This record gives sequence, C-alpha cells and structure tokens, in this order.
Amino acid sequence: MLDTRALIWLRWRQFKDTAIYWLRVLGYQANERSLSQNLYVLYLLAIGAFWLYTVGGFALTSAVNIGKAMSGETVGTILFAVSWGIFLGQIWVLLNALRSTPLKLSFSDMAWVAASPIRRSAPVIVGFTRQVLIRIFVLGIATALLSALVSHALVGDNYGLVVARALTVLIPLVFLLWGVGWLVGMLRLIDPRIGRIRFLWILPVLLIPLAYTFPDPFLWIGRMAVLYVVGASEWWTVPLLVVLAVIASAIVVLLGDRINMIHAADESTLYARIQALGLMAWRNPDLQRRIMNQMRQAGRKPLLRLPRAEGVPTFIARAGLSYLRHPDMLLTTFGWGFIITSFALDTVIGNRPLQIWLLWIVIVALVPPTGLLHVFQSDRSEKFLRQFLPVDGLQLLIADIMLPFVVLLIGGGVAVVTAGLDPELTMLGLVILPIGAVLVTLAGAVALTTTRVLQTRLLATGASFGAAVIAAAALTTPLAGLAVGFLAALVMAGIVAQDA
Repeated sequence: MLDTRALIWLRWRQFKDTAIYWLRVLGYQANERSLSQNLYVLYLLAIGAFWLYTVGGFALTSAVNIGKAMSGETVGTILFAVSWGIFLGQIWVLLNALRSTPLKLSFSDMAWVAASPIRRSAPVIVGFTRQVLIRIFVLGIATALLSALVSHALVGDNYGLVVARALTVLIPLVFLLWGVGWLVGMLRLIDPRIGRIRFLWILPVLLIPLAYTFPDPFLWIGRMAVLYVVGASEWWTVPLLVVLAVIASAIVVLLGDRINMIHAADESTLYARIQALGLMAWRNPDLQRRIMNQMRQAGRKPLLRLPRAEGVPTFIARAGLSYLRHPDMLLTTFGWGFIITSFALDTVIGNRPLQIWLLWIVIVALVPPTGLLHVFQSDRSEKFLRQFLPVDGLQLLIADIMLPFVVLLIGGGVAVVTAGLDPELTMLGLVILPIGAVLVTLAGAVALTTTRVLQTRLLATGASFGAAVIAAAALTTPLAGLAVGFLAALVMAGIVAQDA
C-alpha cells in the first residue's frame, strides 16, 4: 500500500501541473499564494459546476423530449442494440488488450517507476483504477442521455429513476469489462511469447458470429443490465455484477505482481511518444494518427507497390494503395455509411420530428467518416508534399477519395436495400444516396481547407443538409431537396477547387 500511495501522490502532482496550466489560461496566478487567488479558484470551480449543471439539465430534458416522440418499437430496438453494444464493447476492450498492454507508461514512468524497486502490482492498481474511473465518467454521460431518451416509454415523466438505475449498473459493469480486458492484456507482460503471436488479437472478433448464432451465452450480461434499467430484472442483478467485478479486479491485482515491467515499458513506447506531446496531441489528432501508423508499419514489409502511371492515374493509384495498406479505413467508412443511412431511413419512414433531423445532422458533422478523407487530409497537411501535386483541389479530392467513396456508397446501399422498403422507395433512396455522400465528402473537404476545421464542418454540413431537408419538407417532394443539395455541392466544389 505504501508503493500505491506513492504512485497516487505522483499522479496527483502531475494532475496539479496540468490543472494549473488551464487555471492560468483562465486568469489564475499560480505564483501569488494569496487569499484572493484561492477564492478565485473556488469561483472558477463554482462557475464550472453551475455550467455542468445547466448544460446537463438541458441535455437530459432535450433527450426526454425527443424520447416522447419515439414509439415503443423504436425504444425496444434501442434497448436491443444496447445489449449488443455492451458485448461489442467487451470485444473492443479485448482487441486493444491483445494488441498492446493496457498498462501504459510514460517516459517519466519508464525512468522512475519501471526501474524502481516497488511492488509491480502498484502501477497496475493505479493504472487500472485511473482507466476505469475515466471510462465511468465518459460512459456515464452517454448512459445518462441514452437512459433519459428511452425513459418516457418506460416510466413516463419520471426519468430520474431510469437514469439512476442505468448509472448504478454502469459502475460494476465497467469494472467487470475492463477487468477482463486487463486480465487478457497482462498475460502479454507475464509471458512475452503471447505478444509475438501474430493475428492473435483477431480472435475476439470470432465471438461476434457465435453471439449472433447463440445469443444467450454471450449477451447475458448486456441483457441483464438492460432488464435492470427497465425494472424487469431479479433483485440479485447488481449484486452479481458487483461480485464479478470484485473478482475480476482482485485477479488483476494478483497478476500484477507477476508482470515484467521491461516488457510493459517496451509496449508503452507509442503511448509515451503521444503523451510527451502534451496539448499538441489533443490539438492535432492527425499527428497522433501519423505516429501510430509509423509505429505499426516500422516492423512490417510494405504491402504491394505503386504501379507505373502518369498524370491523375498516379494519384488514384497512390490513394488506392494507401487504402489497401490500411483496410481499417475502408471498414470504418463502410460501417459509417450503413449506420448513418439506417438512421436517416428510420427518421424519414417514422416521420420523426424536426429535433431528430437536427440530431442526425449534428452527428454527421461531429462524427465524419474518418477513412473517407484520410489520404486527402494527408496531402493537405503536408505543404511540402502538396507542391508536387500539380492539380487543383477538386481534382486531388476526386483522386484521393475514389475508392473509399465507392465503399461509402456500398455501405449506404446495403442499408437501403435491407430496410425492407417498397421498390419505388428503394429506388428513390438509391438515387438520393450519392448526393448525400457527395455533400458529406465536400463538407469535410471544405473544412480541411481552413484552420477552424470543426466549426467549418458544422457550418458546411448544417447549411447543405439543412437547406436540402427544408426544401424537401416545404415543397413536399424529394426532388426539391435533390436540387438544393446539388447547388450546395457545386458551391462547396468551387471552394475546394480554389482553396485546397
């Protein structure tokens, strides 16, 4: 426990250094240890708490109002998706644990912690607790909003009961899921031969078809959590999850004494490089992706090679080769197209209110398909490279997105075809789909031509899709929306051609 207390004190000092930086940005003078400065810190904390309270209350109220317009069938679909989401979340945790150790060490940890004569379980306890608490905070926000969204169909206006149940079951659930992930990940640090097995991290993916075929033995945790939230579970649901979480956490601590800190330091190199960037890592996510790609490709032989070509076909081949070397970009683009199109179809078919359309547009703007503009973003970010690409911005965009754009259309087309619509509506959806994909692409490309990427993407996405939706609703014909979307695409294409 003395070693654990020392590490907690070290983490507290590191947190204070980071907090003081942000307090200085807000006007706090760290060098002046006076009563006025201490009161100013309390004032800032009070303002932050009031902001969180008001914004949180507004978000919960908005979620409840949106949930009032949802049918019972839609709520059932959401709850069914939540049970699958918990299972897929466990798969994601296992994938990450099998690819790299969950015990992440910074360069300072490697210098002072890994080489010091402390109990090896001490950094495991501190790292596991810190990671779980962060996940509880982040997932708690999403869980509160989601539970408020479905609360009206369950208990009427008493959404506080559903939110309280959801947060109660979330805490032991996170400890259990991440505890299992840490158990699997620490085996890499106990026996290094496990980490040398190639493609071992793919094994958890094989559980997905098994869960689809035999859902009862694989989805029972998620189903049990959902039943507790809706008030239809047994009394022992939460105690059982607590017991399982305690057992998983205890095994994590016991295995922590058997790990090899040298292997932990070796596998934490990527995390340490990103953590050493400080605020730059948060302000420039593209830099993080480039560091990750460099580390992953360092020990691999290059896949395929660039064919001989001249002119624009060279750019097309180069972009296609990049996506073939990073197939995860294509998979995420396909999944994004399928999910967003399914959401749009449900909104149209169910005749959802305007708030649902606004939510859809915000999601499209805030969560763009990262794989779609991967190569174009790299070409834009490297100014030295851009001078060797003698084409205008629109030509470069078309060459860079040709392959992922087709994959995006395939993902959306699968959602349209499998939605069970009438043949006429299916054909109409397949006609509208390319225009929507073009608007998403051009809105992201316009945003990359400026320094304020997020604000520009929100404005471009909201203006283009919002105008198209309003035109289609006002004139009661989708052709009007298509015409407005086509005009918006021409305007954004001109901006990309000139500025990119």
